[in-house]
Amino acid sequence: MIADDHSLILEGLRSLLIDLDEFGWIDTVADKNALWLKLRSGDYHVLVLDLLLGKEDARTFIPELLKEFSDLKIVVLTSLGDVVSIQSVMQTGVHAYVVKSESGNEIVKAIQSVLEGNNYLSPQVQSVLLSKPVESIGHIVLSPREKEVLKGILSEASTRQIASELFLSEKTVEHYRSVLFTKFDVRNVTGLVKKAILFGFWED
Repeated sequence: MIADDHSLILEGLRSLLIDLDEFGWIDTVADKNALWLKLRSGDYHVLVLDLLLGKEDARTFIPELLKEFSDLKIVVLTSLGDVVSIQSVMQTGVHAYVVKSESGNEIVKAIQSVLEGNNYLSPQVQSVLLSKPVESIGHIVLSPREKEVLKGILSEASTRQIASELFLSEKTVEHYRSVLFTKFDVRNVTGLVKKAILFGFWED
């Protein structure tokens, strides 16, 4: 499956892979809704995914994809080649990362590699990571209690529910929520949830 909102990318990549005659059938989609419908109606082994799919940032739903389709291998093909983007994407659990400015041969290598059970980082991605130290994204460090409150927020629990579960007052929970807003540099729960997912905190 190839998911990209640019028709030229879809057509060019599909043509490239079909000519190789080694990957079976190849489907294409241009948005998130079509992607979910297709994945649920077929048996796909590899998803080549554009990171910015229309108005959607794939980092916000990659964890859901991997949870529902546990055998699916995800190859990210994107124009974003900076260290922060690479680190945030790899923390979501994808299997390969290729930058669009590289040759078509790199996406072929990535697909072949993940089908063999390996992860793959293209030469440009490796170069970026080697040129800068791999650091914890944003240097966000949470206390055990902050992690518990964040977990409650990510599970869509109310302040009252979190307080009851953790044996805290609602005022204390609100204090921890304010601390989380500060640490993640966000202004509301929506921003907090998005950044927490991007940075991999849903796993903690």
